[in-house]
Amino acid sequence: MAGTLSVEIVSRFGGTAWEGEATQVSVPLLDGELGVLPGRQPVLAVVSDGEVRLTTTAGEQVAIAVEGGFCSLDHDVLTVAADLVGDEVAEAHASGETVETVLEDVTETHSGAME
Repeated sequence: MAGTLSVEIVSRFGGTAWEGEATQVSVPLLDGELGVLPGRQPVLAVVSDGEVRLTTTAGEQVAIAVEGGFCSLDHDVLTVAADLVGDEVAEAHASGETVETVLEDVTETHSGAME
């Protein structure tokens, strides 16, 4: 669809947290915030802790918590690949764990399942 962004927000191990079309997206970066509209030049950036905020093509406002990772934009396709997304962020903060500890636990769990 012309004038829209194809957006996918994924967690390192939790899979896709949100996927769809949006008219605008704001991503927290280490050095500020990246505002994305259709037609923007390609970019690759490091994601910081915060919320990815977007407006869907239906006009709905969506906010998704993210911690760490990166984002990639090319040809109106935006991918946010975060270390933690959504409930994973809240669970890590509630338990007092750091992102690194959560990722170590998840890595051990997944590597054990692959053996």
